[in-house]
Amino acid sequence: MRKPSDQHSQFEIEEQLAHLREQIAEAEAELVEREAELVDLRTEQHAFGLEYDTRVGRKIKELAAVEEEIKRCRQRISIYRQWGPKGPPQANYIPVEEQYRRAWQQPQGQPPPPPPQPIDEETEAQIKTLYRQLCHRFHPDLVSDHVEQTRRTEMMQAINAAYAARSLAELQKLAEQPDRSPAIQASTDKERLVALQERLRQIEYRLQEVEQEIREITDGPDMALSLEVKLARWDGRDLLAEMAAEAEAALAQKHSELEALKAEMEQLGLAEQ
Repeated sequence: MRKPSDQHSQFEIEEQLAHLREQIAEAEAELVEREAELVDLRTEQHAFGLEYDTRVGRKIKELAAVEEEIKRCRQRISIYRQWGPKGPPQANYIPVEEQYRRAWQQPQGQPPPPPPQPIDEETEAQIKTLYRQLCHRFHPDLVSDHVEQTRRTEMMQAINAAYAARSLAELQKLAEQPDRSPAIQASTDKERLVALQERLRQIEYRLQEVEQEIREITDGPDMALSLEVKLARWDGRDLLAEMAAEAEAALAQKHSELEALKAEMEQLGLAEQ
């Protein structure tokens, strides 16, 4: 027969275990919601980036290319005026500005994938519900077994990709995957307490990471511009169209400047290379 003190101690441990399980359930639910919010933000950021690049970004890049050509022409004219038609004494002379540009110019990246196609509200609701269910089943931070975490990480990458693409069929296919969630291996109450505390710590740590990434996106320049575009649209303005028109005007001015420089180079006898 247990002593009253032992019974009291056991009751306290059971209370701690129950409280930890409650905290873990709440933290898991919050993590799933924040993960879904993060994926939505990434999708919105990507879609806006594509719209901006299509309507404005390409003109900005073209403007930068023309400005670079203007710079090159000015350098050639400057070298000619400094060194004459024979050029500088060095056989392989490269201006400092050009050396800097070549050293720091970034290569062009791969074009981003196309944004998801618009879907109806009912399908969107199904997708969000299924996504949250899959997060509860397969989120890697909800288990402590390293092998299972690796498998779940790969699963969540596929789940997040399907959710971002708004593919209900792909999410349904992933939902058919079997669960392999190992139970917490602990033989005593104290070991169970330690295991649950560690699990809660892992979930809270991941939640902090997700919240930090959400803040970085929402406070970033892309989302700030996206908000400006939305506010302008409510006022009946198309801000991206205005930015595109400004870029077009600047581009026309730079083209005129470039043509004038090319005419000057012709007069100096500087053939284009």
